[in-house]
Amino acid sequence: MDTPTTYKEEPQEGAFKCPRCATTTWGNLQYCPGCGNALDKGCSGCGASWRYFYSYDYCPNCGAKTK
Repeated sequence: MDTPTTYKEEPQEGAFKCPRCATTTWGNLQYCPGCGNALDKGCSGCGASWRYFYSYDYCPNCGAKTK
């Protein structure tokens, strides 16, 4: 049986705010622990993903338009 991951409340290295609820998130979290919002955006062409705060117009992996 897998042990659930425990998240500390204090900010970790690489902390940033969730764009929806402003909860401090960190590290490799995929979803905000405060509201469940996805913290990554992705390319529908190749499946690459990156943090929401990188406002790429084109995928840095394959060059497909992202918006």
